Amino acid sequence: MRKELRRWAEILRERALAEGLSFPPVLFEEVGPEEMAMLAAYGGFPRRYSHWRFGSEYLRYRETYRYGLGRIYELVANTYPVHAYLLKGNTLLAQKLVMAHVYAHADFFHHNLAFKPIPKDMEAEMAHHAAFVEKAMERHGARSVEEFLDLALSLENLIDPHALYIQRQAGEDKEERPPDRLQVRPYLDPYVNPPPAPPKEAEEGASPIPLPPRPTRDILGFLARHAPLAPWQKGILEIIREESLYYVPQVATKILNEGWATYWHTRLLLPLLSPEEALEFAELQAGLLAPHGFNPYRLGYLLLKEVEERWDKGRFGPEYEALPLGERLTYERPTGLGLKQLFQVRTVHTDLSFLDSFLTPEFALRQRLLNPEELPRFPEAKKALLFRLTNGSYPIVELVDANYGNRGEILLEHAYEGVELDLKKTQAVLENLYRLWGRPVHLKTVVGGKETLLSAGS
Repeated sequence: MRKELRRWAEILRERALAEGLSFPPVLFEEVGPEEMAMLAAYGGFPRRYSHWRFGSEYLRYRETYRYGLGRIYELVANTYPVHAYLLKGNTLLAQKLVMAHVYAHADFFHHNLAFKPIPKDMEAEMAHHAAFVEKAMERHGARSVEEFLDLALSLENLIDPHALYIQRQAGEDKEERPPDRLQVRPYLDPYVNPPPAPPKEAEEGASPIPLPPRPTRDILGFLARHAPLAPWQKGILEIIREESLYYVPQVATKILNEGWATYWHTRLLLPLLSPEEALEFAELQAGLLAPHGFNPYRLGYLLLKEVEERWDKGRFGPEYEALPLGERLTYERPTGLGLKQLFQVRTVHTDLSFLDSFLTPEFALRQRLLNPEELPRFPEAKKALLFRLTNGSYPIVELVDANYGNRGEILLEHAYEGVELDLKKTQAVLENLYRLWGRPVHLKTVVGGKETLLSAGS
């Protein structure tokens, strides 16, 4: 990194620490547009396993930059130390803005509770995953492995987003935690700890012990343990599951995380701007906070500013929210309470709880998220937004029985909340589950207002 950038990185780091942010070491690296496109396609990491999906993403990012339709100003990975990439060719002010933005992201990764169980060594883990897949291609053929990757990646969202947060006592769940299990990386587990055989049909003496012992959303993990697959296939399922779980908190905090980073790059940079930089900063900020479409940067930033103002002016709490619009409390509190509350919000909230707690009709009107005549629809609109943020907008499905009808078949249940499944996509997923399990797969859901059983393989 250039000497001038290193100097500003240190200045901004010291300012961030003085303002109360704290974070692990941050390593900045300047890269060109081609390398930035590759890193973006790989989810912020320099090495991933080979798959056409990454190549497709790379081409999309590269062509978007080439034709002037957009650019990636920065990438930051939740690792230790934090790795961040700056795009070569940006102005000095743009790089300063990005570095301030990254320090705030690093603080968010470090403190937000959703990131606490997420491993910080994922750059090395991604490289191990890539080596595992490459070795599988050498041994079993590139085409066979690529076809299995296609199949497995179609199921990458069938995970329990809370899996890393669940703690059970030893022996509470024998299916999940066998007492003699050796601790190894998940994708090596099928080689070191062979799973028990899947349930057999009734005439072959099926076990009366329920499998799984309780309904589970971790369908991909269940298949990695129990599906009749080769060890390398089970390893790939574990790799996809582990990488999917790594990105869960980033999806769950997109609005709050980007709002936090935008709040802090603004606060850190404004006092340092020269008169010549003021206009450029305003242009960059206007582009970042453009009110077009659903902009998580804008919504998160403005709502954090709203929270800060409420606490600084003493306008908060249930008694505040219960008052009719336009009749808010106006007593004053000492300044500084708002900033303290922001640090608390940063620590304990995800997007779902953040918007549920602080998104009000008054804020929506002031920021023109809705027109005055639409005010009666606000509760309905807020509920729809919160629903969209639940489970990353994917339907919630549980595996309730892997020996359905005592025939070794899988039964899934969809948590119907008024929104029906896309039947074409659902049937494709069921077909892929059947290919992995080797026996029929069924799903209970609601179609046309009636409870329906969808099936594949029967």
